[in-house]
Amino acid sequence: MNRLKRAFVKQFSQPKGILGELAGMVMATRASNLERNEWTIDLLGLTPTDDVLEIGPGPGVTLSKILARVTKGKVVALDHSKTMLNQCQRRNWAAVNSGQLELIEGTYSALDSNAARFDKIIAVNVLQFHRQDTEVLKRLHNILSPGGRLAITYQPRGENVSNQSGQSFAEKIRIALCSIGFSSIKIEVLPSEPVNAFCVIADK
Repeated sequence: MNRLKRAFVKQFSQPKGILGELAGMVMATRASNLERNEWTIDLLGLTPTDDVLEIGPGPGVTLSKILARVTKGKVVALDHSKTMLNQCQRRNWAAVNSGQLELIEGTYSALDSNAARFDKIIAVNVLQFHRQDTEVLKRLHNILSPGGRLAITYQPRGENVSNQSGQSFAEKIRIALCSIGFSSIKIEVLPSEPVNAFCVIADK
């Protein structure tokens, strides 16, 4: 049973197959996930004409909420899980079909780091899976338009998690963003269970 549980938990970093489909269902329906992601969207301050990038869109629920606010801009979602992108496509078929939503399978290297093209970038419970945080953040800085905003949210999951671990991760991201050249960096906290969610907001 412990082996099966570990295999299922591992799916949240790169969902695939049947277990990946189940992981996507959990992401799409867990109340704390929905609250956390809606909260992060609010912090972004989206406008109808924004061009938006979501890193790690999961099953596409947050994309649906972004698309409801961004009615004239372009939305792009990047994920290394084909399983999750398939769920994104099924959930947001009309936007994909119209060209308003573009789904990209791959890692950060799939993004052109030499062209600023996004007004807003959002990443929720994604960056903890990347060891080279600074390199990833530099790439995001490069593709964010002047005056744009980045929102990185983290809510610890798993056994023995704590608010302290969430705060420490957010502080690590804050320091890295400051060294890269972001401005107006702040950490917002959403009281939640079993632990709080932390969002680092930074403007360029």
